[in-house]
Amino acid sequence: MVKPTIEEVRSHYLFTAIEGSALEEVLQTSRTLTLSPEQHIFMQGEEADHFYLVAEGQVKLTRLTMEGNEKVIEILQPGQSFAEAIMFMRAHSYPVTATALSNAKVFAFRSQAFMHILDSHPGLCQSLLGNLAMRLRRQLQEIENLTMKNASYRVVNFFKNELDKSENQGDNVIRLNVQKQVIASRLSIQPETLSRILANLKKQGIVESEGRDILIKDVNALIDYE
Repeated sequence: MVKPTIEEVRSHYLFTAIEGSALEEVLQTSRTLTLSPEQHIFMQGEEADHFYLVAEGQVKLTRLTMEGNEKVIEILQPGQSFAEAIMFMRAHSYPVTATALSNAKVFAFRSQAFMHILDSHPGLCQSLLGNLAMRLRRQLQEIENLTMKNASYRVVNFFKNELDKSENQGDNVIRLNVQKQVIASRLSIQPETLSRILANLKKQGIVESEGRDILIKDVNALIDYE
């Protein structure tokens, strides 16, 4: 069974403070998952005994609404982790479903092994809590954006974030690696609303699109958009 290496996980916030021998202990109980598009990693309600780190590809987290509809909670990129917070909760089941959006490689870590390391090294807890607090603050800001801001603001803010994450800084091109209906669900809007907002941004000369590529023609206008 292929396991992740120290080099592949060292830079992630969960592992930065863990010393070599302790980290090796965690890696001994880990495994690498090779996934195809639409392959589930876990289902909502299943026992939560692992947390995960995306190494390659994309993973979506979804939750079924009371009406039986699928709501996209998050789209995860390489370097992002998920399900780690459940280790510190009384609930021991996954509150969401995790599914590969593309061919993906994901590292799976046994939660019990990681908690054993924290119990043995109390100093690690303070460092980890600080990192978790920073992530929580970012997520609270995102929740505010999704609930308090209008649909146009959400779309524009999404484009701003994607532009900041672009590997080709300076060309002002955003590649949408997932379907527009997935992005719409993530932003809590309807697909037709996303199309309408995109058309309006085009009319204003702020963006242009070709297939899945979004060209930001006027970056300043995008930044100042209200």
